[in-house]
Amino acid sequence: MRVWRNLRARNSKRRLLVLWPVAGLLALLLIAILFDRSVSLTLQNWPAYELAIFAFITDFGTSGWILYPTLLGMIGGYGLTHLPLTYSWHWAARALAAISFYVFASVGISGLVTVFLKRLIGRGRPLYIEDHGILYFNPLQLLDWRLHSFPSGHATTAMAFSVVLVTILNGRYRIALFGMGLAIGLSRIVVGDHYLSDVIGGTTVGTLSAILIRDFFATRNWSMRLEQGQVRFRMLAGFRPLWRRLRRGHIPAALK
Repeated sequence: MRVWRNLRARNSKRRLLVLWPVAGLLALLLIAILFDRSVSLTLQNWPAYELAIFAFITDFGTSGWILYPTLLGMIGGYGLTHLPLTYSWHWAARALAAISFYVFASVGISGLVTVFLKRLIGRGRPLYIEDHGILYFNPLQLLDWRLHSFPSGHATTAMAFSVVLVTILNGRYRIALFGMGLAIGLSRIVVGDHYLSDVIGGTTVGTLSAILIRDFFATRNWSMRLEQGQVRFRMLAGFRPLWRRLRRGHIPAALK
């Protein structure tokens, strides 16, 4: 009986692992059929000043402005730790490298997942809405950006980065940060580059990827740790010794 119960529990878990993605895809298909067209046409016809606001914030969903600085932060911080620095500068360099690595990994990996899905699925963007409708698919399109609608890469990056910032700040300002991510995702519909279901898909990929990476780091005590079931980010404390010295009027030797 014990063996039977174990087998049944394992099969139940496997069914759940299969059912959740299937249910999610069916829900996205239903959203696409019921809402994609009407939401896209409505938001794209908002007043000009609202369109201008969302056209401005949409570029914050590009991953380059996050990945390039954090790559430099990783390289620079790691390089500085090998120099004969004082205690405060050494810990600041370690903190810079660790934080940059965490941000780069979260945003970069979630972005790679989205890039793979875009090219695999090959959904037409809203510019095809009149000619082919909302459910136009041409899978395995590697280079044609017009067929890279699902999921939204900007929404993926925005939500992954929001999760990262909430983690680094240990839960502070979470409402504002998640609101920022959702606003960037919404902007992709307003500017006519994605459907509602694309944004929901990108938001889901970004959030889940960032959470999985966060938990991977936390279980290995990389920059963060688990305390009473909560993830606590630690590396911001690496800047404190240097901040205290600078507040006391210490001038770095390189600036003298």
